[in-house]
Amino acid sequence: MTHPSDIVLTGLGLVLPCGDGIEAARTSLRCGTPCFAELPEALGRGRGAACTDFSPTGIIPPMQLRRLDRPSRFAWVAAHQAFADAGLDPKPMGDRIAVAVGTITGGSEASEAFLRPYLQRGPEGASPMVFPNSVANAASGHLALAFGLKGPSATFLERECATFAALEQGARWLRTRMAEAALVLGTDGLFPLLLDACRDARLLVRHGDPVIGSGTGFLPGEGAQAFLLETREHAEARGARIRATLAAVTAAPAMENASAARAAALAEAADRVMGERGPDRWIGGSSGSPRLDPSEGGLSRAHPAWPAPVHPKAIWGEFAGAGGPLLAAALLEPAGRVMITCPGSAGPQYAAVLEGVRL
Repeated sequence: MTHPSDIVLTGLGLVLPCGDGIEAARTSLRCGTPCFAELPEALGRGRGAACTDFSPTGIIPPMQLRRLDRPSRFAWVAAHQAFADAGLDPKPMGDRIAVAVGTITGGSEASEAFLRPYLQRGPEGASPMVFPNSVANAASGHLALAFGLKGPSATFLERECATFAALEQGARWLRTRMAEAALVLGTDGLFPLLLDACRDARLLVRHGDPVIGSGTGFLPGEGAQAFLLETREHAEARGARIRATLAAVTAAPAMENASAARAAALAEAADRVMGERGPDRWIGGSSGSPRLDPSEGGLSRAHPAWPAPVHPKAIWGEFAGAGGPLLAAALLEPAGRVMITCPGSAGPQYAAVLEGVRL
């Protein structure tokens, strides 16, 4: 567990199904309406929350744009927004900026695009232009080149909690003075094979909008969320606006892959970060999935005095950054103390606390 009270968030960048940028995200979260759309064949058809209004024009040069997969495009634009929001030009201090990316689908879209022609036509069908994006850390490599980032870099695949694993690593780099700033991102994209897999696993079984606690399936989504973390000393020295303080972030391992074990681990993580005092606001990761909802349901029953959780993944989509929407939602409304719980379908369960959130 880290208690990095000397670590602050100074920049926020958002690419979401509701639109790009902070104001689009705030408006969508307040109205509470899921960003459903009929997906084109290129994304697997069906219903989901796709970034149909996404526009990288003027941000990503056309030559590079053609070579990027969807998660990398989303990540580039979100990172551009985060640096602009923080008022920080990254290139002069590139060797002191780390990058940590969390993803579920990174590399998968390109892998499908690379392998389908290969399986149909043999080696002649394999595209060398597509192959570089077929690894999960493609997005972090593109970001390093685009913004001149030369500090430590890591990519995390922790399912629904990947962005929180990246957040914890970014805080660790700052706390140990391996960097003065860390760009933390969650990024994911929809593609046909992903929705086929979700359907075959019966994760898309639902009628109407996803309902928390129903266990009848979640809302597929995509996008990217970028967060610039800095040491408080560095942020204050350059006169940066501080959006929030990262008071705590922790992960508790589930000792076995069972619902009760995951619920116990999430409760342990929440108890660690909260201590004796309850939250002023609670951002929850439940999404309508039967593998996620029970964990936070038990936590609500154990703490009836806590505020009811807000569930951004039921609005913006279950993917959209592998947990990143939760951290983004925590920064969109002023609050003294915000708890974020991030249940996962397997592995560690995460919780974090932000303090002094201001717009």
